[in-house]
Amino acid sequence: MSDEDNKGKPASNDQKNVGVRVQLRSDDGGSGKTNFMGGQAGWSKWLIAGAILAGLVLVGAVTAVLVIPGKKATTSDNNVNPFFGALPESEDSQVRSSISGLSGRECSDANRRPIGVMLASDVITRPVSGFAEADMVWELPVLVSDVTRLLAVYQCGRPDDIGSVRSARHDYLFLAEGVDAIMAHWGGSYHALNRISAGEFKTINALTNPFGAYFRKDSLPAPYNGFTSYENLWNALGKLGYRTETTFKGYRFKDDGPVDERPAGGTLNIGWPGAFSVRYEYDPETNKYVRFWGGTKQVEGGDKTREITPSVVAIMRAGNGFADGPGGYNDVDIEGEGALEVYQDGIVIKGRWKKNELQKTDPVHFLDEQGKNIEFTKGQVWVMAVEPEISVTWEAEQLSTEAADGVEAPTASQ
Repeated sequence: MSDEDNKGKPASNDQKNVGVRVQLRSDDGGSGKTNFMGGQAGWSKWLIAGAILAGLVLVGAVTAVLVIPGKKATTSDNNVNPFFGALPESEDSQVRSSISGLSGRECSDANRRPIGVMLASDVITRPVSGFAEADMVWELPVLVSDVTRLLAVYQCGRPDDIGSVRSARHDYLFLAEGVDAIMAHWGGSYHALNRISAGEFKTINALTNPFGAYFRKDSLPAPYNGFTSYENLWNALGKLGYRTETTFKGYRFKDDGPVDERPAGGTLNIGWPGAFSVRYEYDPETNKYVRFWGGTKQVEGGDKTREITPSVVAIMRAGNGFADGPGGYNDVDIEGEGALEVYQDGIVIKGRWKKNELQKTDPVHFLDEQGKNIEFTKGQVWVMAVEPEISVTWEAEQLSTEAADGVEAPTASQ
């Protein structure tokens, strides 16, 4: 796998401005006298007439605009232009605000197009860099033996160290497209690369390393030593000519649940085998879920004191089988619909997830049992596609008699 910088020099669009020089001539038949249109006085008259005519045109234009039907401007409007009435507002205030539609976090330029990076789960790469600042993470099996891989999506989070970067799978392309994210990856499966080369998806591929977006670290052997940074990826995204503002309307978010309504704690276990098993321990004080990977607390690779603590853990039940074609790759059923459990504020919300099978830009919809969109608690959202045969259990700690007065503790879910 090459990590060479294959960037080309963009064609220059610079051009010299060409000035047109007009030489005024005498119209007095060569006499040299300045009497064009009646001499110097004539000039003054024409200048005055021209000014009057220009003023009349301007008044007419303003009058025409003011009488065109439209929204009336009032003195109470804060967004009013005195000549053209009320300025148009964004159709989706969340996209144009300072709130990320992936995490509910506040940041500058929250309308930036998200970037999703394929990250490893291999034990040799742990602790992996870049998870702590991800707005949303998607975790799926990449083999039928339940070896997982992850897509960390960034909008407000912009880490300077992300890796180990790994190859793409077609399932993740569908998920990235649903939230309008450009995928960053190091190669890919047969199915993923075919779709990318056909122009179906726009990505930033380390195999061509556009604009030096990727680099290797000597501390790890290949192919686990590929890394990048948000700044590198954002620079490449812009220079590749990709759209930089998101069209994704975003998920709905709410504030943390009341402290007096949170359980004393709880443990969520996902029974993937061996080193890929996952456990979350709910901390009612922070209202976050401390993540464990293969029995070890997960920390940030660049800062090993920083724990990985999503605010929301969503479990999508989805089948996992072999994909058609060569390569022996798997195919996770993340299009269609299935059972859903959302863990936030120390409780579980049951429902259904849905994603259009034909329209790749359709995001995953997280619905409660009444079919309404679930409002996520603000913070990192971690989504896991788990096969129906894999056990998922939630055990809530029981509150003391005094603390539990009037509060019903959540029951275990499987």
